[in-house]
Amino acid sequence: MRKSTPTAPSTNDIHRQRLLQKRQEVLCGLGVKFDTLARMGRVAEDDQAQISHDEFVSLHLNSLDYGQLRLIEEALDRLTSGDYGICLCCEEPIAAKRLAALPWARYCVSCQEREGAQMDRNWDETRTRVPVAVR
Repeated sequence: MRKSTPTAPSTNDIHRQRLLQKRQEVLCGLGVKFDTLARMGRVAEDDQAQISHDEFVSLHLNSLDYGQLRLIEEALDRLTSGDYGICLCCEEPIAAKRLAALPWARYCVSCQEREGAQMDRNWDETRTRVPVAVR
């Protein structure tokens, strides 16, 4: 009778576990920010500015979390379809080191740098200048 030896998990299984763990962390953090503010109830008028600022920060953090969650879900979909680890721009393999650091990476380093530079140029072109008031 042969003993079965346990097989090492595949690279995709490792990435899937890391993505699922990160997804769980993001989901757990989403509700906490609003719950804290909601429990405060009515507050003194003097504290209203601070609370409004805290709500703004909370909303911004939640939008970042939702963006992170979207990237994780997309990576899980690519794992299922067999496209995981392939750059969405140049269709070359994404380096294993990059996937180890960012398992939800959509682009290789060079395409990501190009994308970031393009976004910077677009930002500069669309930014409007407000004239300084003359006194």
